[in-house]
Amino acid sequence: MDTTSDAQGAPTGLPRCLLPLTRSAKAGAAFVAIYAALIYLPFLGSNRTLTAHEVMVTHPAMRILTDGDWIVPRYSGLWWPDHPPLVNWSTAISFQVLGGFSEFAARLPIALSTIALCVGVYLLADRFYSRSTAILAGLVQATCVYTYMQGRLGEIDMVFALLLFAAQAVLAAHWGKPVEEKPARYKLPIGASMLFYCFAALAVLAKGLLAVVLIAFTVMAFCLWQRSWRPILALVVNPGVPLFLLIAGGWHVAAYLQVGQEALEQWGYNTLDRFTGDDFHLKSTKSPVFYFYTIPWLMAPWSLVLIAGANRLIAQVRRPDARFEKFLWSWFFGGFVFITICSFRHKHYAIPILPPLSILAGYLIDTWLTWTNVHVRRIRVGTWVAFPIIFGIVAGVVMPARDHRRETAEFIQQATASLPDEATLYVIGLGQSSAYPYIEHDKCAYLDSADAIRDALESLNGGPMYVLTRQMNRMDITESGATFTELDSERVRRKYDWRETHTVGTLTKAPAATTTSPE
Repeated sequence: MDTTSDAQGAPTGLPRCLLPLTRSAKAGAAFVAIYAALIYLPFLGSNRTLTAHEVMVTHPAMRILTDGDWIVPRYSGLWWPDHPPLVNWSTAISFQVLGGFSEFAARLPIALSTIALCVGVYLLADRFYSRSTAILAGLVQATCVYTYMQGRLGEIDMVFALLLFAAQAVLAAHWGKPVEEKPARYKLPIGASMLFYCFAALAVLAKGLLAVVLIAFTVMAFCLWQRSWRPILALVVNPGVPLFLLIAGGWHVAAYLQVGQEALEQWGYNTLDRFTGDDFHLKSTKSPVFYFYTIPWLMAPWSLVLIAGANRLIAQVRRPDARFEKFLWSWFFGGFVFITICSFRHKHYAIPILPPLSILAGYLIDTWLTWTNVHVRRIRVGTWVAFPIIFGIVAGVVMPARDHRRETAEFIQQATASLPDEATLYVIGLGQSSAYPYIEHDKCAYLDSADAIRDALESLNGGPMYVLTRQMNRMDITESGATFTELDSERVRRKYDWRETHTVGTLTKAPAATTTSPE
């Protein structure tokens, strides 16, 4: 555990975790932020079109600005209470500030969250280790496979990881401090309590009650390691609990009042059904050992450092004063146990439990570098310089060349922009599609059933009714008693067969069949 010196260089005898940030610590945070920004901001909007998962954030955000439904946004023509809307809100604000929808604006909140996570890892490590270890931990966080993979996508995961990290970092900063009295005290100061519960509530508003479960498993694992239930008691009997209930519970109550039973069904689907395994989630589940080989890939290339330094990490955590290291491992193993026993497994679920490994990897790298000569240190500098260059080539050259959705986005933009301004465009049967943000028409309605199509035709006195749909839906549309006239269609290509391509056309009410009576 590092100790610090005063302004004259005399040792104070206090650990870093007990002192405010110094000017050099702030400079280190700025360095990590700039380094991460060089990886996550260039080509953010031009490297590829939005994925279907990104559109689950982007489209509700766009609907917030057009419909004004901030409590429960809409996706297509339906309410979207699947996840709380914190990331939808931040994306909507990004659109409003930056002048409307763009791929850059859709991804900017997530990229900034990723940069903030790298800085957060640095700041937490700086509280307990040397400045060089802390900087290396921040750079490790910025260059992991999973961070790069998710940090440039407009999805929920990195915002959730940041908020969950912030909440658990508050606990780590206080519970990881060296203590002399027995039994150890775990009660948080009032400010830390409010901060912890504020971050925890915001994490719930990002991805639901999964935040509570992951924190609970961390704290339970730490209790087992400390052989004390005092950490749980310190959080349960805490003045921050009402704040948490107000922020996290307030939205759930408001959403239920607006949507009703549908909200309860969606929350059950996204929590209990994923844990216990309904028919859909059991069909898409992975092996029980899924995370044993997925996490090394997500942490690459630094998983090699962690594996090579396993003996040193074991020796480190066995020290009597290794409270901080015990909390880091509780953070990882507690969450690992939970996501492993879930019936539905996905690589995204592992993301919030991985930041502690960045701190441990930074510690190992720094330890190794102190044993090496100056030539190896020069190689180290070259390695860190190479990462932004390599990632820039991937984002600026490789990903655009492999973007098979770009032609679809351009077709939808051009085809829908040419429609009459006064007409309503009816978007039919697209489901969870990546097409929605690229529709260049202000007046849109969303239909998903034959009855809804018939009702819309009746309201227009038979048509014409402008339609965007997939080719596979045309038969269902004509069975609703309508005639489809194609105006434009997407080109068939290798990545899409004919059924998946989009088409724009008009619907008119099919003429009634006439019969001739015999003379």
